[in-house]
Amino acid sequence: MSIVSTLHILAAGVSGAAGEAADGTVDHAAHHGDGLAHAVHTTIGLLGIAVAIGVLTRFVRLPYTIALVLAGLAIALTDAVPTGAVMTHDLVLLVFLPPLLFQAGLHLDLEHLRRVWLPVLIMALPGVVVSTFLVGTTFHLLATPDLHAMITPLSTALGEGTALWVVALLVGVVLSPTDPISVMATFKTTGAPEELKTMVEGESLFNDGTAVAIFALLATIVGGALTGASGPEASESLEFSAFALNFVRVAGLGTVIGLILGSLAFLLIRILEDHTLETGLTVALAWGSFLIAEHFHASGVIAVVVAALIMGNYGRVLHMSESTQDTVHGFWDTLDFIVNSILFLMIGFELSDPAVGGREAIMDLHVWLVALGALAALLVSRALLTYPVVLLFKRHWPKGWKHVIWWSGLKGSLTLALLLMLPAGELRAYLLPIAFVVVLVSLLGQGASMPLVMRLTGVRGESTTDSTH
Repeated sequence: MSIVSTLHILAAGVSGAAGEAADGTVDHAAHHGDGLAHAVHTTIGLLGIAVAIGVLTRFVRLPYTIALVLAGLAIALTDAVPTGAVMTHDLVLLVFLPPLLFQAGLHLDLEHLRRVWLPVLIMALPGVVVSTFLVGTTFHLLATPDLHAMITPLSTALGEGTALWVVALLVGVVLSPTDPISVMATFKTTGAPEELKTMVEGESLFNDGTAVAIFALLATIVGGALTGASGPEASESLEFSAFALNFVRVAGLGTVIGLILGSLAFLLIRILEDHTLETGLTVALAWGSFLIAEHFHASGVIAVVVAALIMGNYGRVLHMSESTQDTVHGFWDTLDFIVNSILFLMIGFELSDPAVGGREAIMDLHVWLVALGALAALLVSRALLTYPVVLLFKRHWPKGWKHVIWWSGLKGSLTLALLLMLPAGELRAYLLPIAFVVVLVSLLGQGASMPLVMRLTGVRGESTTDSTH
């Protein structure tokens, strides 16, 4: 998809505003030009708002992600949505996901990760499964009866009971990824130990990959049924053996593609001595690994994460000059700021859509009941993994670390981005306010209180000497 096409997606809602010729036919050139101009104006406006929010947080000392989610809330409550600013599956999948994941993988240190690989692996694989089932069960118990009517095509394909459980598990996996941006900002200011930072950041990166891979399999079934694109094979793909085999195939092939492309980029870095070209190569790697993996029906998310880890730990450290490393870091930090900002603001626009419910949906008591129930299930599932894992594998860690790790499972932009990949309709409109409230409460509650938790647990620049595998 070209840049022009992507920008056109952003303005997809302006389909009725195109010029019409005198004979009543649509002037497609005028339509495309108007749509592109509107997309550019909307994007620049969003960037202006994002920068203003960023500047404001410097004066009020509010974490930027919390300020963004509050801005999204304000937009939803005031219905301040510009005409034509809509979220689409392609916009989220092709524009937002690759840079968010690549930037996180680029910064993760494999040497530090080696010391905590087993706890990270357990939290990122069984942890996502446990979280998905507990949150899904909670959602299944609290969902309103009218949810059945929203998923009638899915019920027809799978049976009513199975269909509701599939949607519940889809909600569980959507809410499972963690977003440590606010936590990492707190770690940076308090001088938290590197091993603790790697544990939180590494878990987030890998549980993102796991959750997105599972989500993709479930969303294909749900989206296919809701749009009439799936057939009887949908129920067969839900059988445990078929689902597990499909997950292994998708994740394994994505890993191989990420390794190959990351290694090729690493070899190219060795012969380049131009910081502009090397930065451009990382951009091509981020989107290229995603698109190539998706083309071969593999996990684009896992491919991006693996490629980013190779580039961040071998290409960047071993073969990039110091000035190039600074350029690459600066570029990806800026891009991450822009993508996160636009995503949160666009989510506010999406919530303002009358089809979603706007302020009425955000203030609905049932929405808050389901969201708080899901958040409680998330905290319980995280505790069930965090405390036993730390006690079994990292006994030497200071005792306050496990409390910080447990409390650091914040939800963020990826949760909302995944949900927006579902086809527009009643189901997405029903789930979006619930997910937004979960993210809102998580960032305001866990994010804002993290400095207090670290102070109470005494986590301040402690170090360990563990070097076990």
